[in-house]
Amino acid sequence: MTLLSITDLDVFYGKAQALHGVSLDVTAGEIVAIIGPNGAGKSTLLDSILGLTKRQGSITFDGQDITRMAAAKIVRLGIGYAPERGHLFPFMGVRENLLVGAYRKRDEIDANLAKVFGLFPRLEERQKQESATQSGGERQMLSLGRALMSSPKLLIIDEPTMGLAPRVCQEIAAVIRDLNQQTGLTVVVSEQNVNFAMSLAGQVYLLETGRIREKGTPEDLRQKLDIAETYFGA
Repeated sequence: MTLLSITDLDVFYGKAQALHGVSLDVTAGEIVAIIGPNGAGKSTLLDSILGLTKRQGSITFDGQDITRMAAAKIVRLGIGYAPERGHLFPFMGVRENLLVGAYRKRDEIDANLAKVFGLFPRLEERQKQESATQSGGERQMLSLGRALMSSPKLLIIDEPTMGLAPRVCQEIAAVIRDLNQQTGLTVVVSEQNVNFAMSLAGQVYLLETGRIREKGTPEDLRQKLDIAETYFGA
């Protein structure tokens, strides 16, 4: 079943066009990666799903047309968003930041806190620590945890490995993989770290200068010589 469908999406910042006729489909229960260089439009695409851009085209989620829907209503339909660099409240503690994400699922706070702390034990150990004093990896964990506090059907993650050490990237990848495999959570992740994205995703979209250049499985893209040379160095 298709959970998210985007058709002929154009996005504008003033008169400048950031996305050109982008189309993609996400099947329920899969991980989809959007890869591409900095400035390709990956974050713009994710923001557009959440209703945060001026856009044309069609976006449907779980059978509903959300193209012109307000962001708050889109989130209530069941989309969790962990944006690039987290956008956390720096002078609030870990627990307080998590509770911000639970505003639409207040009756599930205890269960979701237990889930998040099970995935990220360090967050449980440091519940009162202000996010401004956390490491980059801990802030990324907190961002993911906050998105999960809304019990989403779809988890959107923007550049989760930016600035993180390889060991922390592996931890983040393991959590995303476990969430997908154990709970069936659908995930859309954008990444410049192509190997990270390829290790997770069943379907990959390559975005360049606001256009989808290629799509397919990781194996499909690895076999295309020009893509392999550009993104894998081989």
